[in-house]
Formats: sequence, structure tokens, C-alpha cells
Amino acid sequence: MMNVQNECGLEFRKFNRFYTDVLGFLNEHIYDSPFSLTETRILFEIYNTTHCTAKNIQEKLELDGGYVSRIIKKFEKEKIVYKEKCKDDGRNHLLHVTNHGEVIYRELEKKANLQVEYLLESLNHNQQQKLVDSMNTIQTILSHSFKEKEEEKSISIRSYYTSEDVKNMIEQQWLFYNQVHKWDRNFLSYLHETFNADIERIWIAEISGQFAGCIGLVNDTAKVGQLRWFLVNPSFHKKGVGTQLINSLVQYCKDHNYERIFLWTVSDMITARPLYKKFGFEIVEKQEEKSLWGSVLIEERWDLELENK
Repeated sequence: MMNVQNECGLEFRKFNRFYTDVLGFLNEHIYDSPFSLTETRILFEIYNTTHCTAKNIQEKLELDGGYVSRIIKKFEKEKIVYKEKCKDDGRNHLLHVTNHGEVIYRELEKKANLQVEYLLESLNHNQQQKLVDSMNTIQTILSHSFKEKEEEKSISIRSYYTSEDVKNMIEQQWLFYNQVHKWDRNFLSYLHETFNADIERIWIAEISGQFAGCIGLVNDTAKVGQLRWFLVNPSFHKKGVGTQLINSLVQYCKDHNYERIFLWTVSDMITARPLYKKFGFEIVEKQEEKSLWGSVLIEERWDLELENK
């Protein structure tokens, strides 16, 4: 049976093929341009970007540097653009559209407008509004998805730590659990004591140099590790930090032939529970309610059995 994600993917590609056909039809009957779509996009960027350089275009359009360079050389040869050395950096050149290039750009813009008019002329007002609303919905959803992907790329995780990192980890955990869950200073003492454990490794996540989260692995036995000190800085929630931290730890354990990972948490930690389940952790023990760190808590043990082949 096809799952929802696969079905969505098929529909997405189906729509993509349909829209590509629409653009192809319009290009054939209206646009009639001597330039490829990529060349047109590059000309658009040069015309509309202040202090435009080849590197700007390469990064914004995610194109190969050599490919961009060849198109710019073609534009120079055809007197569409010209280069000007940067005053601050003689190695770079600013790109400008010539008068001839502006005439070409205006003509391309005019034809692009004709494309839209041709497409919309058979639709009534309600249909046009529905189309615009649908396009806005697609743009909003996909923009949000792209933003999340970019944020995940910006996460840096390192697996070494210093004494300053330990101090910061303790401080961050104390601040979070004291401010959010109102745990008392006995928890701070507990944090200091835990760093006497048999630490195998600690991972620290950073975004733009700022502390974004941490996680640690402590050896329980030769083949069993305990996940500890898992925390995501509230400023960076819902950016994939927690997922990447747990994934780093789990992958390390698999690579080093651990048979099991376990963790202790409390039932109040609602945010982390879906993440533990996502990686396959299951509750194997639940203790009775007791007074701990100034609160009444129920401790839980979660285990993840690893398959090492």
C-alpha cells in the first residue's frame, strides 16, 4: 500500500510536469526568446541587483561558477553587460547592463507579461483569484520548508568539549529547568555530580557561534551507553537541533557496536518524548511518583535496542 508521503511525491511530480508543459507551450508561442531560462534569470539578477557580481549570481541561483562565467562572457561579447572593477577589491568585478542590454531586458519583460495575460485571459475573476490564492499557498508552504532545511544546514555539531563547555552546559541546564520547571538548587548540585561519570563523548550544537544544545554519552557497561544532558536551547527550538544531536549519538553507538542506549527522564518532559519515540526509544520502566528537586515527579527509563550487523 502506498503511504501518504509517496502519494504526495507522485502528485508533486505530476504537477511539476504539467507546469513545465505549460511553460514550454508559452515559451514556444509567446516568448520566442533567443536566451535560455537560466540566461534570462542571470540577466534579471544583473539588471535588478545593486553591486551585482558573478559570485552573487552563483550563490543566489545555486549555479556552477564556470557556467555563470561562460554566460557572462557571452553577454559581454554581445554587448549586453559590461564589467567594472570593484573599488574595494580589485579581484572582483561589478556587473552592469548596457543600454543595448536594457532594451533586451525590457523586451523580455514585455513578453513575460504577455505570457501571463495569455494564460489568464480565459479565466474569470473568481478563477483568477482562486489561482492566485493557490499559488500563495504553495509558496508559503514550500518557503517554510526551505527555511527549515536551511536552518538545519546552519547547525554545527562538534564532538569535543572543554572545561568551559562543561560549565556552560551545567549553567544552561540549570537555567532551563529552574526557569521552566521550577526545579530547586538540589538539581544544580546533581548536575555537578553527574560529570564525575564515565563520559564517552559529548556533542555540542552551535548556530552562528551560539550554544544551541548538547547531549552526552556515558558508559554503563562495555556495550551499553546512557544518553545524558540532552538539552536544546529554547531560542533554537524547532530548528532540527534535537534531531541532529540524538542522531549523532545514536550513529556513534552503532558505529562502535553498542547493543543498547538508555536514558532516564521524567514524565513532565513532554517536548522530548516524540523525539525519543522517533528514534525508536521505548519506555521500559516507570517509577512511582516522588518528591525530587522541589517538584513531584515520575521518573521513566527509555531504552533503544541497537541492531549491529
